Amino acid sequence: MLRLLAHRDFPFYTPKGAFPVGGAVRDLLLGRRPLDLDFAAEDPLRAAEEAQGRLGGTLFPLDAARGQYRLVVGGRTLDFAPLEGSLEADLRRRDYRLNALVWRKGAVFGLPGVEQDLRRRLLSLVSEENLYQDSLRSLRGVRLATTLGLGLPQGTRQALARHAAFLRAHPEALPARERVREELGRLLLSPRAAFGLHLLERAGLLGVYLPELLPLVGLEQGGVHHLCAWRHTLSVLFHLQWLWPQAPLEARLAALYHDVGKPLTRRFDPELGRYRFLGHAEVGAEVAKAALLWLHFPKETVEKAVQLIRRHMDRPPEGEKALRRFYFRRQDLLPALPYLMAADRLATSGVEGEAWKLLEATQKALAEPLPKRPLLSGEEVMALLGLRPGPQVGQALSALLEAQAEGRVKTPEEARAFLLYWRGNGRQASAP
Repeated sequence: MLRLLAHRDFPFYTPKGAFPVGGAVRDLLLGRRPLDLDFAAEDPLRAAEEAQGRLGGTLFPLDAARGQYRLVVGGRTLDFAPLEGSLEADLRRRDYRLNALVWRKGAVFGLPGVEQDLRRRLLSLVSEENLYQDSLRSLRGVRLATTLGLGLPQGTRQALARHAAFLRAHPEALPARERVREELGRLLLSPRAAFGLHLLERAGLLGVYLPELLPLVGLEQGGVHHLCAWRHTLSVLFHLQWLWPQAPLEARLAALYHDVGKPLTRRFDPELGRYRFLGHAEVGAEVAKAALLWLHFPKETVEKAVQLIRRHMDRPPEGEKALRRFYFRRQDLLPALPYLMAADRLATSGVEGEAWKLLEATQKALAEPLPKRPLLSGEEVMALLGLRPGPQVGQALSALLEAQAEGRVKTPEEARAFLLYWRGNGRQASAP
């Protein structure tokens, strides 16, 4: 029997013969405003067409053979699926009790036990067998617990671990990579991303979906690293978000993968009496690139994350001019690079103070924006230096732009003087 949970209106248009179900109803009860709506409908196509007639938007089939349709209206998605049997039977086929909710005639109904889940903010399974009907459900459970701030009761944790073991033994049962990427992306963009990755590892799902990161678990580092490589990684991700709550996905991916090359480069140095990881940034960048492209993350996002990983061990110089030159040569990685470097230091022991010095020096050095264009055009450079079109013109413009970034050249007159000096001294970018 379904349980009456609350009397309340559903604040979105609902076609006849369609019932709002799942996450949208859950979010309303949790005080969140849903963007995506799911409907169980007696005639999904008719309900979707009725909604389109009322709301407009674009309607297309997700799986016409199964009667699944999607209507996109602005930034909102409305999905329609067939109601198979009774409402209770439909809800019992779902993954978690907080997703097994339905709105009907001004009231919300759910399965027995969901009242406790709502009160204690828990994510409990409808049935462990339901995990095996869609292999993504265990990963989705970790993501929901992370993004909604829900606890996982012991029974759910144990079921997720058993499902993870099944997926490791049966890779043919793994969900499509695009679906995995979507869930991982949502998890990483959550303010609780570090905790979510911890849950993923504890549930046994890290080795299923991100196996290249599993060797970090328990990997001793030594030196300033008081945490194993995996806990250090989680700490870096946490501190990145703490320093920069708006960090985009590529920065979070870089934090997650910044040390993935350490297991492959770990060597014991008897003179130092500890392990070293020479070249781990370069090796890690290649590992991350392969893994993220395999998961079908956007190429631009992957490339930025890879470059951040490759450069995260670069040592920023002292002095404002040198620091501006340093960031000018890496300006495509701003502002993520200094935040990643600072987070890496905050996740260690004994050198945390370097993080604040780095951020303070960066803020001071970049108080004046880096130049985007040289003060002279290519034609002006060719006339000044007597050059024909070719690579020498580009070299001159690059040298000029870098001198502008350092603050040594601020006017067209200074730019001409700089280029004449640059040409007369073996095309060195250093001014007198």
